[in-house]
Amino acid sequence: LKWRLQTTDESCIPLSINCWPSDNGSGGCDVNIEFELENTDLELNDVTIAIPLPHGCGTPNVSECEGDYTHDTRKQQLLWQHTIIDQNNKSGSMEFSCGGNPDDFFPVSVSFTSSKSYSGVQVLECSHVDTGDHVKFSSAVQFFAEKYEIV
Repeated sequence: LKWRLQTTDESCIPLSINCWPSDNGSGGCDVNIEFELENTDLELNDVTIAIPLPHGCGTPNVSECEGDYTHDTRKQQLLWQHTIIDQNNKSGSMEFSCGGNPDDFFPVSVSFTSSKSYSGVQVLECSHVDTGDHVKFSSAVQFFAEKYEIV
């Protein structure tokens, strides 16, 4: 069983991201970004929030960060990472300063995996199509975002 959800309806998103870059008056921006788990039944693993950085801005000055971060100089991104986001760790924020204009910090992209189904659909039993006899089966749940961007 495989299904796909493609929507622009923000009420369906499992994780909301808000990013506010503001001009700091010194030729750069102060950026505040935060997340919140919208569906607390989910457990998101290996979460990476990738914020694009303007070319030539150098290393961003991170003043506050809940979680870990790395500066990917090859892709010109600030990667904000969380091992797990769940009902016990459902929100976080990061603040940093960097050269550039407010539009330079979009689109923000998000990646994660989860062993819990977004829909809650489960396979309860499996039977032979001709005889109706129950057959042994196994089930593996994998939930991930193919493309998750904040533009």
